Amino acid sequence: RAITPQFQARLHALRDLPLVGDTRGMGLVGCIECQADPDGTDLLAKDYDVGARIDAHCQALGLLVRPIINMCVVSPPLIITPDQIDEMFDMLAEGIRRTTHDLTREGLWSAT
Repeated sequence: RAITPQFQARLHALRDLPLVGDTRGMGLVGCIECQADPDGTDLLAKDYDVGARIDAHCQALGLLVRPIINMCVVSPPLIITPDQIDEMFDMLAEGIRRTTHDLTREGLWSAT
């Protein structure tokens, strides 16, 4: 209970990343929903691609997330420390930034 506010604050701060459409969570469970092309066609395929890319980047950084289509679910162990929460969300944010960079470079996404 003592670290839940920090976890939730870091979770919701991810909304500042342009690829993130929504965040939600309770306790030490969080979900980050990313939107590559909210108005485009073939959304499901794009959403699966975004989730897989974020997952791959996070794994390369040392973080395991649970990709569910375009959502990344995180549920760390209850013994996680405040420093580990910060480390986890730093890695997750970097994984999302790398995915954004990939999609932009490939012409598959634009912040406009």
